[in-house]
Amino acid sequence: MSQNPRTPQDSNGNHAEQLLRSTSRDEALEIAIKAAETSMQALKLSTDPNEKALLSTRFNQLLQEAEKIKFNPNWRQELKESTSSSVNQHGDSRISPPANRARRLKEPKSSRQLPNREQILLLKAGYLNGFKFPPWSNAPDPSEFELKDGETLYEYAVLPPRCTILLSRLMVRRDDSELTLSEFQEDVLDDWKRPHEALPPPTWFPGDRNHLGPSMTYSRKIDLVQDAATDCSVVASLCSGIARAERGHAKILRAVVYPYDDASGHPVMSKNGKYVVRMNFNGCYRKVVIDDRLPVSKTNRVIHVVDRHNPGLLWPALVEKAYLKVRGGYDFPGSNSGTDLWIITGWIPEQVFLQSDELEPDRFWKRVSSSFSYGDVLVTIGTGRMSPKTERELGLASEHDYSVLDLREIDGQRLLLIKNPWCEGTSWRGRFKREENHNQDVNIKTGEHGSEDVDSDVKPTQSSRDLLNADEELSPGTFWMDLDNVLQNFDSIYLNWNPGLFAHRQDLHFAWNLSASEQSYHKPRNRFASLTSHPQFAITPTKSGAVWILLWRHFKNTVQMDANEEEIASGGADIDLSGHISFAAFKSQGRRVMLAERYIEKGWFVDSPQTLLKLEECEAGVPYTIVPLEQDLLPTEHTFTLSIFSNAALTLTDATAKYQYARTLCSAWTKDTAGGNAHSPFYSTNPQFSIAVPRAMSISLLLEAANDELNVHVKLVHSNGLRIHAIRSRDIVFDSRD
Repeated sequence: MSQNPRTPQDSNGNHAEQLLRSTSRDEALEIAIKAAETSMQALKLSTDPNEKALLSTRFNQLLQEAEKIKFNPNWRQELKESTSSSVNQHGDSRISPPANRARRLKEPKSSRQLPNREQILLLKAGYLNGFKFPPWSNAPDPSEFELKDGETLYEYAVLPPRCTILLSRLMVRRDDSELTLSEFQEDVLDDWKRPHEALPPPTWFPGDRNHLGPSMTYSRKIDLVQDAATDCSVVASLCSGIARAERGHAKILRAVVYPYDDASGHPVMSKNGKYVVRMNFNGCYRKVVIDDRLPVSKTNRVIHVVDRHNPGLLWPALVEKAYLKVRGGYDFPGSNSGTDLWIITGWIPEQVFLQSDELEPDRFWKRVSSSFSYGDVLVTIGTGRMSPKTERELGLASEHDYSVLDLREIDGQRLLLIKNPWCEGTSWRGRFKREENHNQDVNIKTGEHGSEDVDSDVKPTQSSRDLLNADEELSPGTFWMDLDNVLQNFDSIYLNWNPGLFAHRQDLHFAWNLSASEQSYHKPRNRFASLTSHPQFAITPTKSGAVWILLWRHFKNTVQMDANEEEIASGGADIDLSGHISFAAFKSQGRRVMLAERYIEKGWFVDSPQTLLKLEECEAGVPYTIVPLEQDLLPTEHTFTLSIFSNAALTLTDATAKYQYARTLCSAWTKDTAGGNAHSPFYSTNPQFSIAVPRAMSISLLLEAANDELNVHVKLVHSNGLRIHAIRSRDIVFDSRD
């Protein structure tokens, strides 16, 4: 019997100490090479599949370490930073610092002084779904959660109907203080109950419940799932945040739910049933107040989020309830986890389209895995629309969000640990593909598939992914998938970045009126429309470097001004999320631009409430113009926030107009005035306008048509202010060309 090889965790500490004590590059390189050779010998001797996977990872890490020592001029400093955290207790490439050394980056606060109009905008944006959500100021005092003598348990009440009228329908009247449920949820609802009756779920634990009850602490690894609610994105978001803490990083949910105990590091039970949750939406962090009543099902279906391992755990259901209060109720139609994490944590959302030709998988993996190792990015993924047949074949759900709990790179395979947040959800069927088809992978003596001459003693070589998926401790719906299959089977990856990566932040809040103008003509909003009516802003960094720009749209109830109470109650108060938003950056000295041309960066149009634009190489002292873009937003007033993140101070202002004066005239091509192009004999019947300037100057002419199917053209011609009947080349000052 061969001697058991030393496991990676046995030798990590000794190897790290030797490297740190090395006196030269050659000595360090020799230590790294010897360690790699030892790891290779152990890999050859090992027979346990899980151990082989760990040893293989360790071997690859040691080779990478040797390459860094050999080629990196700063090899010693990098060794100091990496040896303490490069390999965790499992010996794989989950690079997480020990809990006692987990770094906590400070989130920057906006340094910009808000003018009165923006302060008023933020206050108005706090009225949503019939509730008031004031801007967050400070953590609530613990006395706010005490149950005083003679008081009853707290129940959150909606604002009275009169407030809706006084605030010009900024709020929506509700008949009761409970959040709305879907038709199915109403069918299975038993009642809204306090935590001691709701948790653990009564239908899961019937009978004597004397020793059961809610808790804010847990004894087993958290395993959150959704069931009768369509909030996969919310549950996936919570799972990703929890997984980060389980990898040894600081808890990012510690400043979310109150009352909170700093000593124990978790929320505590409120004595009066009141909880305060901090959420980030409509321009700032806001105070969301809820009571602790939960919708309890009379069947085995659970309406709220629940922990399969710790079914009495309360705080996830409270975070979910607060979030759904913001979004309108438990009949929530769905979102994406990038948006949800932005609201719950305040981490900067980025959506990556996996089917884009611009995506570079190698570069993407390196960027994300490196940041993931430091706990500076949360990762979730979403599928697109799939047919029922494709769903069954893949074991993936259509238009569904999944949590990414871990990233590893083993034997060249880039792997993601993915969790389906639905409690009855399936796992990816490709995770054991090699094992299911091993007869086509083994040594075939005859060279023909299906022959009886197959060498039955030869077993297929399983990949690291398959070995990891064989782990019996994986919870249902959790599986490892390689990056290539992720790119093939998912539509988007949502990345939420730690705002503490940036030292500076500035927020600007603005309204964008897309209704008809004061002159009663409709502003063109087609795909070729100009940018003259778009809000435009200028940023000027003081130092060169990256600047991230986030445009976030405020939630707003779509209630018609003439709607009656019955129409409001029947669903006329949905949050308006129609249309798409994007924005572009221009190098135009911080001046307003007229056309969406010559941009230096432009984002994708997304139906999410946020979109991120990254300017990675901004020049110091150079002003940039930032222009929000939209497609198919409702023709009404919308409010937004523009957040700028950078590591150097910058200025954020309204973009300046290139010209001091502007004049807009309206006309039309009719049966009598549609004269055609310059070669038409009726050209002179086209609309004509006169321009007189007192001196030589620069001017700009913009001709814009509401119909984007029309081809338009404009010429400036010398004519002494008179209508022209024929055009000579020498009379043309300039034109818009073809």
